[in-house]
Amino acid sequence: MTQSLKKTQTRLRVNAVIVIILVILLTVTSLFFYKHVDNQWRDYSNTASNVYVLHDTLVQRLGYGGFIHHFKNLILRKNVDLYLPSIKKEIYEIKVILEKLEAVENYDKQALGGVRTTLANYEEKLDLALKMIEQGASSEAIDDIVKVDDAKALAALSDFESHVNTMLKKKSVAINENFKFAYTVHILTIVLLAGILLFYFKKLSTSYKEQQALTDQALEGARIKSEFLANMSHEIRTPLNGIMGLLQILQPNVQKPQNIEIVSKALFSCRSLLTIINDILDFSKMEANELTIENVNFSLIKIVESINSDFLPICNEKSIELNIDIDKNVENIWIGDPVRIRQIILNLVSNAVKFTEQGGIQVIVKKKVKNLIPGIELQVLDTGIGMSEEGLANLFQRFQQADNSITRRFGGTGLGMSITTNLIKRMGGTIDVDSKLGEGTRSTIFLPLEIAEQQQIIESPHITDVPNLEGKTVLIAEDNPLNTMVIQSLMAETNANVQFAKDGLEAIDLFKKINPMLVLMDIQMPKMGGIEACAHIRALNPTTPVIALTANVMKENIIEYKNCGFYCHVGKPVEKHLLFEALNNAISQHSQNLSD
Repeated sequence: MTQSLKKTQTRLRVNAVIVIILVILLTVTSLFFYKHVDNQWRDYSNTASNVYVLHDTLVQRLGYGGFIHHFKNLILRKNVDLYLPSIKKEIYEIKVILEKLEAVENYDKQALGGVRTTLANYEEKLDLALKMIEQGASSEAIDDIVKVDDAKALAALSDFESHVNTMLKKKSVAINENFKFAYTVHILTIVLLAGILLFYFKKLSTSYKEQQALTDQALEGARIKSEFLANMSHEIRTPLNGIMGLLQILQPNVQKPQNIEIVSKALFSCRSLLTIINDILDFSKMEANELTIENVNFSLIKIVESINSDFLPICNEKSIELNIDIDKNVENIWIGDPVRIRQIILNLVSNAVKFTEQGGIQVIVKKKVKNLIPGIELQVLDTGIGMSEEGLANLFQRFQQADNSITRRFGGTGLGMSITTNLIKRMGGTIDVDSKLGEGTRSTIFLPLEIAEQQQIIESPHITDVPNLEGKTVLIAEDNPLNTMVIQSLMAETNANVQFAKDGLEAIDLFKKINPMLVLMDIQMPKMGGIEACAHIRALNPTTPVIALTANVMKENIIEYKNCGFYCHVGKPVEKHLLFEALNNAISQHSQNLSD
């Protein structure tokens, strides 16, 4: 991860934390004021309710329907027993009401002064009226003496009511102001959140577009890289085909033992170069995530035993042993990718042989259940130079070997183990390597494979005899002069009548004239390529086998050629035995088509 990207991520995290804290603070502030408004509203409601109830009660007790009314009747009728109890009760209740009103929070106690003064005046006059009634004074005489100005009482009640309304109005205004503030904070929080979301959405959209552009760039780069490697592979294989072809032609005609060894080693070097090219192509596919794993029935025993025949000549030359030990309870037919499994074993044994000068190599195959998953375990043990701990740490790194001095001493690209590990992981398997410097190496691989239900594969026998094409015509489309010479020399052993075309158009015209038994077709040619030429030939005669003879050897290429109508594929550099095998199979297929 680049320093710039780390800084960007840190800045985004800090900004996100600041925004979150700000939003939380605003939300808490808004909730606080809403809560405050709610409390004020409850207080306002309770105050208004209590004050108005008490006010109404006070008016009833003090007004003309209450104390004052009864006081007037007492003076007029002078019936003490009837009115005095009611008057005393109302005086008591008025005092209780006044105490309750004075207990109300934020209530101005002076607002009740006029009411208390009026009540006190009436209490004084009540005592005087009772004495005068007791003395037998007339109602008019009593009224003249104890008369109280009712206007003052009414004015006191009016002032009291006015004060109550003013107090409640102030509470209402305070509630409205706090509510407006809380509402404003709430709206600001929503606006801020919306703004932040919009900002980050734009940022996210921009980042997505940038990421998409980078992804497209990476995909384009991978495509260009893949095309480049494929083209380079084709260009390298074309001259290599000439070298290998000429060496294969030369090999049976060399008589001196020294020259036989030279040709053999030259062919070995060519095949080593092919292995390197294939490794680079495989690694490119893995990087582009284009490498696929097949699941077909295959013979595990046949694959393992083929390793013995591949490396036995080298082991004999180095005077080291190669032992294959397949456990007796290992079934023969399994389900998996035989090509890639063989490649895994081949890479491991190749390394073991390369780095072993004395002793030998042992390949052990047995069934294994790991984490409740059945499969096979492969062990490759050698008595070679071994590896240090640092070497083991670099073992699976691409373009690296355990020690840089190993490259100088033994050669290699450093891709083999990286590809092997990748293949094992793609199959869901594991690899463990134990090694000590100077004591050899043990590689243990577990592959989760299923045993096939049918333990027998019907295979057509591989015919590697030189095909007899005497009296038969073979059309070969090839534009490279050196490759033309090579294929002509290889085909000489078949005694076929070989006719050459330099491009696809010439091949079609020549096909019409000579009606060959089969066609060997290059793919990349001037004027018209092999795929288009094959389509025209198949349209003219669908029974004539057309074999793709090309340096394009990638799996997708081979599938494409078969889908386009080619009978089979022979890769360049051409291995003579593979060419003869393809010719024999094509002849057999052609004969069967004619009989049908």
